Amino acid sequence: MYTSSESVFAGEKMGMEFFEELLKKRKDRVEKTLRNLKPDRVPFMPAFHYFPARYVGISYAEYSSDYQKFSEALLKVYRDFDFDVGGLALPGAGMTLPLGFALFKVHPDLALRIFAIARPFHDILRDRYTRWPGRELPPNVPAQFLGGKFMEVEEYDELAKNPIDFLTRKIIPRVYEALKDPASPEAYGALIKFGIELERFTLVSEKLLIELRKLGYPTFPMGFGYAPLDFIADNLRHITHTLADLYRHPDKVRAALNSITPLVVEFSKMSVSIPSEVLALFDIKMVLAFIPLHLNEMIPPKLFREFYWEPLKKVVMELINAGAMPQIFFEGDYTSFLDTILELPKGGIVAFFERTDLRKVRKVLGDHVIIMGGIPPSHYILGTPDKVYEEVCRLLSDVKEPGGFIFSGSGVAGIPDETKPENLKAAINAVKKCGAY
Repeated sequence: MYTSSESVFAGEKMGMEFFEELLKKRKDRVEKTLRNLKPDRVPFMPAFHYFPARYVGISYAEYSSDYQKFSEALLKVYRDFDFDVGGLALPGAGMTLPLGFALFKVHPDLALRIFAIARPFHDILRDRYTRWPGRELPPNVPAQFLGGKFMEVEEYDELAKNPIDFLTRKIIPRVYEALKDPASPEAYGALIKFGIELERFTLVSEKLLIELRKLGYPTFPMGFGYAPLDFIADNLRHITHTLADLYRHPDKVRAALNSITPLVVEFSKMSVSIPSEVLALFDIKMVLAFIPLHLNEMIPPKLFREFYWEPLKKVVMELINAGAMPQIFFEGDYTSFLDTILELPKGGIVAFFERTDLRKVRKVLGDHVIIMGGIPPSHYILGTPDKVYEEVCRLLSDVKEPGGFIFSGSGVAGIPDETKPENLKAAINAVKKCGAY
């Protein structure tokens, strides 16, 4: 039975010693889980899109564009709810990956910071990938990543021949309106503004890490990776055309993947090569590499291995060999391909599932990887605290053993935007009681 409880952070009346001890306990809990060991209980690692904005009563437009309001809203959530680690918080949608890929050979330090997810970057570069609240969308509609068709089928050959040159000359001017004439004063000004904005965003992010630590929340460094076919679908050809190309032009797609995959590997490895001064900001030194999968549910099984899994597997294995732990977000239903995960090293990844039945996941994968997921988002949005508590306990009873399980809230963005606060507190209480080992 769910019973309400006040946050341990109410009024922040606890002394520093309390938060330091809390930090130590949470850090130990998360680290043991990431090592595929059995901690005192299952950790709750949240991820957020717009729940913090709704919780504090600001618009999605404000949350996506005002870094101060974004930070204050996020910290308010961490004060009022009792999680175990500072998780991923996204105030929007990514949109600058082609620019990062074009730069990383020459300016790796800048390229790694370019995967920006706040509206000011969209305002400066005017990318055609995304739509934002307060701009193309009403102020309380979530940011959308739409992608687009920016490459013709006959241009696969150019992509395969020299990917970076093709991205620089053809794709960037097509995708970013402010850079459509790369030699123009407008483009120079946009890039300067973009650099200044990146510095602002970085400083806010660093301050946020410090504030989370003061509240007893450990954080960990995170790089990122990409499935090579997703890169083509998301950034160049659009999902619809990419899927058609697999049937109509398989040789062209194959050649492009052969050229793109080594670049994705190099870029991903670079993202997890964290300088010592940056690593010092984090409490957990294990470097995660977030890899969201997009096409995996859409590709026919007979094409899946060659065009999707094998290129992705190369990226994942190189990240593991570099000492990082890929956190792969298996979007959609991955049931048909669960066996592929057994090809990866034991304990090598965090497998985060969106809609795949976690009971089936545990049955197939056992303790081969760290499993991450939650209950359906509808329970948080439409359910009652008692129902949420019951569902979380049932799930944990079925999947927490033999360890190596992380509770994320739900499989969709962790904490759904429309979550009722009382339901989130019920989930936290259920993890504390029913997640104990």
